[in-house]
Amino acid sequence: MDLSFKKPNPKCSGCPALKMNLPRHTILEEEIEEECDILFVAESPKMHEGDWSPFRAQEYSVIMNQLAGLGILDKFKVGMTTAVKCPTINTDTLNPEIRKACTQHLYDSIERYKPRLVFACGKLATTMLYGKATLESRVRGKPTTLESPNGHKFPVVVIKHPFEVVSEPRNAFLFSTDIRNGVNNILLGKSSEVHVDYTFAMTTSELNEVRDDFLDSKLDMAIDIETTGLNFMKDTIHTVSMTLIDRVTGDLGGTLVLPIDHPEAKISNRVKESFLNFIACMMKRKDIRKILQNATFDLKFLKRYGVEEVHDVYDTRLLQHLYKEDVPKSLSDLVYYYFPEEEF
Repeated sequence: MDLSFKKPNPKCSGCPALKMNLPRHTILEEEIEEECDILFVAESPKMHEGDWSPFRAQEYSVIMNQLAGLGILDKFKVGMTTAVKCPTINTDTLNPEIRKACTQHLYDSIERYKPRLVFACGKLATTMLYGKATLESRVRGKPTTLESPNGHKFPVVVIKHPFEVVSEPRNAFLFSTDIRNGVNNILLGKSSEVHVDYTFAMTTSELNEVRDDFLDSKLDMAIDIETTGLNFMKDTIHTVSMTLIDRVTGDLGGTLVLPIDHPEAKISNRVKESFLNFIACMMKRKDIRKILQNATFDLKFLKRYGVEEVHDVYDTRLLQHLYKEDVPKSLSDLVYYYFPEEEF
């Protein structure tokens, strides 16, 4: 894309960037003839083969190869622009005055393109759209709907800058995942809301209604605990949830939630003991897999509550590390990677 310099723009009046020793100032797009479906927002203009461009050649190739791999280049029009309009501006030189002036130009570009999906590439683009206090890592991959001053609403997904893929190929997984999920969920409408039926037992009789379903089942069991904190010596367990899963089909069986020391679901010591005995019976079974996220954390709490014999444990956090060690491994991250189209 050709970004051309025309003349000083009145929206830049008073901007400190005009006093900086830069090769050019206020590099704006030529008149845009067509709107686009997907808009990639880069950092600042870069010189490439005599023209100012949002991305270098290798960065551009990374983006287009990803879109080609998704098979959508013939379905959606793609546009590219920059978050700031003066070259060499970065997060270190960006200040509130420059951000305020350049935000006007950025929204002008967005209103001309009228994209259905915006990808903010890297830290500077994130700062321009979200604000200085927003950490890129906290919003990466999570769609957020913003609105331009003239009322154009557009979903934004923060992704890694393609330069981070060029310089460090291990970043390609997150870059690819974020673009694929954004396109599938926002443009192709593949997301769907997931409803999970569960039994919340408050009495021994309520547990007995589903006890045999769990004790007789040969399905794998996912188990998760909610606690008051991270210190297993001082904090307490609020609830323990168990879900039966068919390993082959992925279909869910029953889900059982048991309060242990929950302030809003108080139970007697006798019922509590019954619940813990049932949990212990399930955990010591050798014929089914127990699936946990960050298993050592949960098992420490359970051991303190008397659940000591545990067999056949699979830790999803550890498994993810063995599979791809260079990406975040929280439970929400794993859901995002492997169940991107499901909204819980």
